[in-house]
Amino acid sequence: MATDRAFLKRLENPVVGIRDQYLALKKYCPGTVEILDNDKTVQWEGTLQPTPVSREYQVVIRYTLSHPPVCVVKSPELTALAEGQKIPHIYQNQTGIRGIHLCLFLPVIKQKNKVSEWQSTMFLADTILPWASMWLLYFEFWLACGKWDGGGVEHDENDGSEE
Repeated sequence: MATDRAFLKRLENPVVGIRDQYLALKKYCPGTVEILDNDKTVQWEGTLQPTPVSREYQVVIRYTLSHPPVCVVKSPELTALAEGQKIPHIYQNQTGIRGIHLCLFLPVIKQKNKVSEWQSTMFLADTILPWASMWLLYFEFWLACGKWDGGGVEHDENDGSEE
């Protein structure tokens, strides 16, 4: 009997379900965690402070099965902090959450055969939250010196908004 390689790969690296994402966020990430949309979405809202001398940022992370997670900074208003400068590595916000939608990872770009850096086998608490904190740290450096040292791929705000 032949075995499908994709099936074997799924057994090797199982998708982390919404309930498990919820439990990990609840255990490791102070803030509010909810399960929404008939158990298809998990949402975390809390405060990130990249360093002890950094600002505190109010952040929302939302993940729906079969979609990439989104991270939105609600406050402070990043565009006001940027004083008119174009903020690097953000997306046009189509999330329905007020704030700035951060670009934390290379998304799936079907036209360019690019595979996402974030996979559904990963925990948000181990990836998206720390990545958001790092993004905010690089944002603070960028505000201070005008140079983005956070790496990443240059893109338009519309790239990667496959939600």
